[in-house]
Amino acid sequence: MKIAEQIKLYTTLWQETNALYEKWAKKHGLSYYELLVILSLADKSACKQKDICQVWQLPKQTVHTILKAFVQHGWVELTPCEGDRRNKTICLTPIGEKNICAIAGELQRCERAVWKKLGAERANALIEYTRRYNQYFQEAGLNEDT
Repeated sequence: MKIAEQIKLYTTLWQETNALYEKWAKKHGLSYYELLVILSLADKSACKQKDICQVWQLPKQTVHTILKAFVQHGWVELTPCEGDRRNKTICLTPIGEKNICAIAGELQRCERAVWKKLGAERANALIEYTRRYNQYFQEAGLNEDT
């Protein structure tokens, strides 16, 4: 297979993966971006709006709009950060904790089933090859003169 064909196939698979997550989100009454925010909140690795934007490379306005809807649902509360009142700390409410963790948990069950089916050897290979692809892409992208 020629490199151009490999690139096209990889890009198609990458788009298909994103479409599967988007379809999963839609099936659960969410947008893809709402799902990404939920995953950050459930993981508790991002407690600020700017953290979520950085992790998922989402526009600030998109995350702001999603969080505003989550506030209206009673899922989160936003409080200004000390020192930077423009940035907000996101706190899950009890109902938010229940709903957000339930959604994230359901997706994680699905993902665990997939990884289990892959088996340890294939899963580790997928992780390693994806890591290398990202590394090589970054190296090639940063070394380009364009």
